[in-house]
Amino acid sequence: MLAVSGSLRAGSANTGLVRMAERLAPAGLAVTVRDGIDLLPYYNADLDTPATLPEVCAAWRDDVSAADALFLAVPEYNWGPSGVIKNAIDWLTRPAGEYAIRGKVISIVTSAGRSGGSHVQAPLVEILGLLGNTMVMEPAIMVAVGAERISSDGTTTDPEIEALVRARLDAIVAALTQPS
Repeated sequence: MLAVSGSLRAGSANTGLVRMAERLAPAGLAVTVRDGIDLLPYYNADLDTPATLPEVCAAWRDDVSAADALFLAVPEYNWGPSGVIKNAIDWLTRPAGEYAIRGKVISIVTSAGRSGGSHVQAPLVEILGLLGNTMVMEPAIMVAVGAERISSDGTTTDPEIEALVRARLDAIVAALTQPS
């Protein structure tokens, strides 16, 4: 499973959720944290040709294509996803018909402000679900004021957050092992 934070902040609780998933992964679920989505240029179809595709974009697509699941920890900015995660998703949904992000098990968790990121999950579920992915969204993980509760290294003093992440990881494993 590829785990990605949609936040660029050094002290990000969303990065902490990714690191927590890496630390708490059950036996049989290998979690690889993927950094560097901030290095992707803004999506531009002029760059998306065999002759002009930046290597960083090709590597991003290859990494996602090779993964069976994605664990996305996404902040909420102005009731939507961060620009960096939306841009990263845009690179995965092009060119038309050759989606690197099709047929994956995808889980979205959020930490943002007082709402915990409640406004960002539904639009991303809609976008990613339409691409033929299995969305694993239970138990709900929307951590309010996560910056006060989760360290960017993936530790927390709140055992309830760890219990939720463990349960979500178990749900991802269940989705991966269900016959298709």
